[in-house]
Amino acid sequence: SKSMASTEIAYMGSAPAEEDCAQVGRTPQFERYNGLEVAIYRAAIIARWGSPPSGVKLESKICRHDFGNYAELQARYDPEDETACSYVEAIENGLAKWMDVGFLAPVHYDAASRVIETNYSCRNEAVCRVIVSLERQRIDSFGSPAEAIFLANLRQAYPQSAAEADQLLQQLATERTIRAPRDRRVGLYYPYKLTFYPALFNDHRGPDYPKGDVIDVTAHELRLGRCRYIACEIGTVLTVDDALALCWEHMARYVIV
Repeated sequence: SKSMASTEIAYMGSAPAEEDCAQVGRTPQFERYNGLEVAIYRAAIIARWGSPPSGVKLESKICRHDFGNYAELQARYDPEDETACSYVEAIENGLAKWMDVGFLAPVHYDAASRVIETNYSCRNEAVCRVIVSLERQRIDSFGSPAEAIFLANLRQAYPQSAAEADQLLQQLATERTIRAPRDRRVGLYYPYKLTFYPALFNDHRGPDYPKGDVIDVTAHELRLGRCRYIACEIGTVLTVDDALALCWEHMARYVIV
């Protein structure tokens, strides 16, 4: 591709607009968490709008601040390239929430911007687990048209993560065939438990649907506000969004005990 005669820059920030993120001068190990968020934010932008065209460089850049340097996502583009301009116009306002494209917040912070916990260790893990969750929705016809686009964009941009996701999906499919549907307790890699009641769940959905289990439909049903057949033993789930994030992620990473 020809070198850009002139370059303009769109400043994207380091995370979706309504989400907490690492704070320079406040968050311990700031560079680590700031870098993680920017890398995953780039993947989330690509999930929503696809990989940047040749006239756009979507990359992490170091910026200077009185309290120290920080990284943010920037789109550098050729203003004379119509395709590049259209892409940047689409992405420049970024995302509002991580969950808008199926990602969990990579890092949770307390009121003082200190890290409470992380959901992903790296971008590849984040992309892999989002692909698994989106595929679980698609396989049982609960995915939306928008989610199908996110899935295709992530698969195209991150083939290694997609291959790892496919291995996990095969494992899920195998485990599903050997487990009889019954009331079961589901343990996640967090300090809480979910108990799912398939009989009550299938009753509620009615005879027009295939019989389902927790692996397939928890996130979809929570979206519709139907969570009477899920018991959650956790004090920190205070909102529907929290519960949705918890159960969406359950489709990507779980243990049955």
